[in-house]
Amino acid sequence: MATYSKDLGLQPHLSDMLASAAEGFVRPDHWHEMKAVAQALNVPMSVVVVGNLYYDLAKITLSQLVGCTAFAFETGKGTLHARNLDWWSDNAALARYTTVNRFVGGPAGEFTTIGWPGFIGALSGVAVGRFAVTLNAVLSLEPPQLAAPEVFLLRTVLEEAPSFNAALKILSDAPIPCDCLLLLSGTRPGELALIERTPTRHAVRWAVDGFVAVTNGYRQLTTGGSMAPSALLSTSCARLDRIEALVQRSRPLTPQDCLAYLSDSEVQMQMTVQQMVFCASTGEHWLKP
Repeated sequence: MATYSKDLGLQPHLSDMLASAAEGFVRPDHWHEMKAVAQALNVPMSVVVVGNLYYDLAKITLSQLVGCTAFAFETGKGTLHARNLDWWSDNAALARYTTVNRFVGGPAGEFTTIGWPGFIGALSGVAVGRFAVTLNAVLSLEPPQLAAPEVFLLRTVLEEAPSFNAALKILSDAPIPCDCLLLLSGTRPGELALIERTPTRHAVRWAVDGFVAVTNGYRQLTTGGSMAPSALLSTSCARLDRIEALVQRSRPLTPQDCLAYLSDSEVQMQMTVQQMVFCASTGEHWLKP
């Protein structure tokens, strides 16, 4: 939590204001979880809330520091869904403190997320027998909107969506505060799509020949104008071209093959903090140490 607050550089009074405003957009049960985290850590509630809103706040203030590469493809034993989470942090803190969180008792069944201590939302998750979903950053010129943070939207979908199609509809239509790209993979042939989102628009890019990849750029939607150069945009196309070329040359056969592609010198970034593979059919996950 100290790392999150330091990265964002928010003054205490501003953190308090953001936390107060956020309560109206977070489900009560999720809010109670954050309150429990604050009590366990003996820190102000605002510290935990800001930490859990890190993605939305970083997108607005530090968008060049969040990347990601992901791809998914169908196999005879279920779809494999692989992703690098690229996120700058001091002393690689986000890499060293990765947690695997298994949730049970949800309305639609159990699920697993890959995150960090104190983070109760979801940027990467797999719901056994239903779907897997990962979030990549992207930039448009649309202004932010007042809505539930993406990390809690993904958490809600993992808890409540009974199927790939249900998750696809919610993730496409739900109001969101800022831009994102959502890779969604299911358990059946054809259940593989990339949802491109801005706060007010969406488009779905379906897999071709059972394969889809994404980095940090739109292919279906427009950004709404010319974008200023950033580290995020400057590497996006090259990483996407490279991962597509690797998979087209030789489809990976195992989760370990996927992790090897994620570690390719032209795909992995210096700020890559997590590398993972999901299989929604079995609910399994694999992490590179």
